[in-house]
Amino acid sequence: MLVRTILFCSMVLSASQALTQEVSFGDLGTAKRGEYGSYKSKDGTNYKIGDTIKIGFPSSEKTFAFITTGDGIWTPVARVQAGASGQVTEIKKIIVDGTKRTGYFVYLKTKANIGLYTIQIENAITSKEIVSSVMTSDEALSQLKKAKDKLDLGLITQEEYNELKTKLAKYIN
Repeated sequence: MLVRTILFCSMVLSASQALTQEVSFGDLGTAKRGEYGSYKSKDGTNYKIGDTIKIGFPSSEKTFAFITTGDGIWTPVARVQAGASGQVTEIKKIIVDGTKRTGYFVYLKTKANIGLYTIQIENAITSKEIVSSVMTSDEALSQLKKAKDKLDLGLITQEEYNELKTKLAKYIN
């Protein structure tokens, strides 16, 4: 009985440690397969369990190439239809899979109002099938110029402008 209790406790502890671990795109060559608590993508976006992401537009006209539905056991795996564009979906699992020979990749298991999705995150970001929260340099510069115009017109204070400038500076090259 004591052995079973110790074994059970060690399994629970191992599982909880895996879910608190972070993995990043640069670590994929040495990462272990399994579930993680967060993932830092190639573009610098941090994804955590419980975060929400917005589905963008399909890379083909009718379906998403890197967002699927179905588990392959109870329901067949199928590409998500274009009607899912604009949906917000919550991250339930972050999973690293693959082999040394074929390479490792990260996929997200998410839940939306109308279903469960599997998202190949890096491919979905590249193809704009999900909307990234990382701002481009041009977008940040445009926002800062608008804020400067508002400051000059007296619509915002110098402190508000300085705060926004500090926040946007990390995105501007």
